[in-house]
Amino acid sequence: MKRSRVAAALALAIVALLAAGCSAAGGDKTAGGAAAGGAGGAPSGGGAPSGGGAPARASAASLQLVDLGNRIVRKATLSLEVGNAKLNDTISRATTIVSGRQGIYVSSSTEVPDNGPAHGQVTFRVPVDAFEATLRDLKGLGRYRGEHSSSEDVTTQYIDLNGQLAAWRAQEKVYLRLLGQAKSIADVISIQNQLQNVQSNINRLQGQVNYLRDQSSFSTIELDLAEPGAAGPAVPRTRLAKAWSTAVNGLSAMAAAALVLVVWVVPLGLVALVAVWVVHRLRRPAAGVGLVPRPPAS
Repeated sequence: MKRSRVAAALALAIVALLAAGCSAAGGDKTAGGAAAGGAGGAPSGGGAPSGGGAPARASAASLQLVDLGNRIVRKATLSLEVGNAKLNDTISRATTIVSGRQGIYVSSSTEVPDNGPAHGQVTFRVPVDAFEATLRDLKGLGRYRGEHSSSEDVTTQYIDLNGQLAAWRAQEKVYLRLLGQAKSIADVISIQNQLQNVQSNINRLQGQVNYLRDQSSFSTIELDLAEPGAAGPAVPRTRLAKAWSTAVNGLSAMAAAALVLVVWVVPLGLVALVAVWVVHRLRRPAAGVGLVPRPPAS
């Protein structure tokens, strides 16, 4: 008997979901029929609207709750050269610029060696609408050395996740209603297990939606700051310069190999010469030592 009740409850949940989908579809059809009737010259009047228009309006209202605007994730890395001992001051000025654009400071790291140029990186998040303007303002803080930017359209993924989330929330409402109508402990336990699974999926999808919303609402700007001399070695641009650089690097590698050979071969050669000399001395008879003469024959 208990099993039949649980099965009936689950069947009721499925039927309720199907009914919700059918009602939404029916509302769309009713709204379309009303529009067609108006175009066909239905008599105008101040009568009350038909009941079939309510589901259509409810469905349209629910769709408006989801932001269907474009969702673009934008990131940029801007490299600047600043004056000597101006690293911290430049970071402070950059933070002021970002704050003026309603952005936020995220993190920073600096390297200030005792006898060398300083280098630092700072990360900001700015509203997507202020991305270009903020980037333009930050370029005025030093000598422009280059930038790298990227954009990723996540609109489709965002809409799909919101659709899945809405479906799971509708299913959650059905199980909550069934839980309130449960008559036995077995039914309560069974429905609660299903409800926990539904809520787990809701939390997972909500986390993904929140992440995409945050990434597409606030763009990321990473500022790479360096004092004069902190940049890496210049990269040759012409073919001749590249060939010359390759030749110099090859000669350097050959010289290094020759140095290693000398360091290892010379000591080993000396050891080998000493060993040959010792062996030769051991095999050579001592000076003044002759053979014992044989006695004369009788």
